[in-house]
Amino acid sequence: MSAETEIVRAFGWLEPLRAYPRWLVLVCVAIVAGGLLALVAKPLKWGLYAALAGLLAVFMAGFAVWLEQ
Repeated sequence: MSAETEIVRAFGWLEPLRAYPRWLVLVCVAIVAGGLLALVAKPLKWGLYAALAGLLAVFMAGFAVWLEQ
């Protein structure tokens, strides 16, 4: 089997999109990619905030222990 046949088989599920204008497909892909990025970025951002708050709490506890010595 040639490499070209493999490429056609791998992207065969995209073949129905050829019926639409290329610009429309690109706009839709960009919108979906942006939505997925926003969906992933939101929990990552809050996870970062939680990690920073935890780090601040650890440093404050360490400082409090140091002051008591």
